[in-house]
Amino acid sequence: MEFSEVVRNRYSCKKFDGRQIGKEQLDAILKAGRLAPTAKNLQE
Repeated sequence: MEFSEVVRNRYSCKKFDGRQIGKEQLDAILKAGRLAPTAKNLQE
């Protein structure tokens, strides 16, 4: 897939339906955020 195709087909969802997610799912999301690289890989 070409970069221009990715940019053209991207989608941003800003509507939330209010459903609750499980603690395990939330923990997985937070862990992924903590492990994601940052600018110059300066992780707190």
